[in-house]
Amino acid sequence: MNTEQLRSLRLLAHKTYTAVGLLFFTACGGGAANQYAEFNAEELFGMASARYESEDYGEAIQMLDHILISYGDWSKIPEARMMLGDVYFERGDYLTARSEYTRFLDRYAGHARSPEAGLGICKSLAAIAPNANRDQGYTQEAITSCRNVVIDFSGNSASTEAARISNELRHKLAEKEFLTGEFYFRRNLWDASIKYYEFVTNLYPESDFAPPALLGVYRANLEIGYDDLAEVARDLLLQRYPDSEAAAQIESERGSETDGERG
Repeated sequence: MNTEQLRSLRLLAHKTYTAVGLLFFTACGGGAANQYAEFNAEELFGMASARYESEDYGEAIQMLDHILISYGDWSKIPEARMMLGDVYFERGDYLTARSEYTRFLDRYAGHARSPEAGLGICKSLAAIAPNANRDQGYTQEAITSCRNVVIDFSGNSASTEAARISNELRHKLAEKEFLTGEFYFRRNLWDASIKYYEFVTNLYPESDFAPPALLGVYRANLEIGYDDLAEVARDLLLQRYPDSEAAAQIESERGSETDGERG
């Protein structure tokens, strides 16, 4: 085979590869958009709603993306953006959902559904808040976003739901501090345990962990020999949480001590 024939074969191969590449691009990229070209925004939105209801989230996302890209001046664009956030949330893609809800608030701040978008951010961050043994960065961020909803949309049902979520997240933070206090108490590190127990009693007095935290402060101070501080913690426990299990334990121990003295 001479040089000219080799050159012709290489040129033919190059054209073939180029054609195959264009077909692949059309099938994987352009085809995804072209398959919706025959539908207007209203039709696509209805189809996306149906896919969303049937939990076909991938198809719904493609349709909504096409609406946002191709029909930017459509009157229901905010509705499409909100639904996109909802679809991502239901699919479990919480960070992307938060991004879509944030875009909604940034672009349509005065929209009637702004409270829903704010609550969506709150719920998305709450959904990725870890258990009590992990770093609570997302939990803190979720509490902040939920409080913003409570303040910004006071009187709205979204505000009520955000307050409930915020309280649940605060309970999780209280649990983390309490478990840390317990960790140090079991290792006879009394001062460290008191520090974390007091975080609970001072920062989360409404939580279920506040009474046992005060009980922990009482017992740790007894171990150190600070009887006066132990009495302060005991009295505070009985005053603030008289019906708690921790208070019942204190009363039981006091009763046992009294009976022992009489005996």
